[in-house]
Amino acid sequence: MHQLLLAFLLILPSVTPDAQALLRASDRARNGWASFTTRIKITTLENGKSDEEHLYLVYQKGVEKTYVEFLSPREKGRHLLMLGDDMWVYLPDTSRPVRITPLERLAGDASNGDVARTNYDADYTPVYDRSEKVNDVPCHVLELTAKRKGSTYHRIEYWVREDDARPVKADFYLVSGKHIKSATFDAYGESGGKVVLKKMTIYDQVRKQSHSVMEYQEYSAKEIPDKLFN
Repeated sequence: MHQLLLAFLLILPSVTPDAQALLRASDRARNGWASFTTRIKITTLENGKSDEEHLYLVYQKGVEKTYVEFLSPREKGRHLLMLGDDMWVYLPDTSRPVRITPLERLAGDASNGDVARTNYDADYTPVYDRSEKVNDVPCHVLELTAKRKGSTYHRIEYWVREDDARPVKADFYLVSGKHIKSATFDAYGESGGKVVLKKMTIYDQVRKQSHSVMEYQEYSAKEIPDKLFN
C-alpha cells in the first residue's frame, strides 16, 4: 500500500511557482509605496579601501517617474530625471539636459538604473528557473529578460527568498551575454510599517577589486507633485 502511494506521489506533476507573482512581491521590498522618497549613500571601495562617497535624494512616483537630487558637495546642482524609458541628467554648467542611459555609471559600480529603475516587474519578463539555497537560505531563482528599451540590463539571474520573496542576490548580463555585475541584498529593516531594503552591495565583474555599497538611510511615504518631473 505504501509503495503504491509513493509511486502515485512521484508521478504527480510538481507545481511551478508563479514567476510574475514572485517578481511583484520582490519589488515591494524595494519600492514600499506608490509615491515615496529615500536618501541613498553610495560608498565605493577599491582593493578593500574606501575610495569615495556619494549622497542622493531620490523621489519616486509609480514605475515611470524618478527624480534624483545629487547632495554631495562635488556634485551639488546636478539632477537626474527618468520618465518612462527616457533619462536625462542636468548639469550646472550646461543650458540643456543631457540624455543618458540607465546602464551608464552613476557612482562607483552603481549605474543610473540601479538607483532610478528599481521596479523589475515593469522592465523584465520573468521565468521560473529552479530552487536553490544561498547561504542556507532556500531561494527561488528567476530568469529576467528585458522587455523595454529603458531596462538597465538585458538579462538578470535573480534569487529571491522562498518564504517572502525578498531579493537575496542578482547577476546582471549585457546583450552580448557578458556577466557585467553582481549584487547582494544585505539588510532589510522596518520603515513606515513596511519591511524595506536597507543595504545592498554591487560587485564589478570586470574590475574584480571594486565594489560599491548602497545604503538606504531613510524612507518617507509622501505624495509627490507631478510638476517635479517636468
